Amino acid sequence: MFEFIKRYALKKHLTEHSVARDRQVFSLRNAKTIGILAEITDEDSYKEIFAVFSKLQTISKVQMVGYIDEKSVPFYCLDQLAADYFCKKDLNWYGKPEMVQVNDFIDTDFDILIDFTRRNLPPIQYMLTLSKAKFIAGGNKENQEYYDLIIEGTDSHKKLFENIYVYTQKLIGE
Repeated sequence: MFEFIKRYALKKHLTEHSVARDRQVFSLRNAKTIGILAEITDEDSYKEIFAVFSKLQTISKVQMVGYIDEKSVPFYCLDQLAADYFCKKDLNWYGKPEMVQVNDFIDTDFDILIDFTRRNLPPIQYMLTLSKAKFIAGGNKENQEYYDLIIEGTDSHKKLFENIYVYTQKLIGE
């Protein structure tokens, strides 16, 4: 019952504060700014998403926010200038992230925002709803209402990244 009340309060907050985005289509090659949302479940998932993050940094200016569905951020998640991590203790009672870095990420006007999460996570949905990104892509069916492009059937972050790279180029005719 309490979980239902928390989800209702978060949904109500999002409805009242939703953002009208300036939607545009970008390819990863021509995007000047890229945002990454990811769930870090273990050290292997951290390494996999960090490899994609590092590759994107060679193409464009990239900023990443990782969510850890635990009480604390593990030791292997190293905060960097362009990569921040948050966990359950950084959420208010109904699941809204309460971190300056998360608010800055939401307010950034990314050309492309890529969601690498694989399940329903209210803090990530909060960020997707309020994001000012021009183009949002991802592979999570739970979040497809927030996406401009959904890529289904990807089992790894690297494969999702490769598919987004290919399909965004096709969308703009490169």
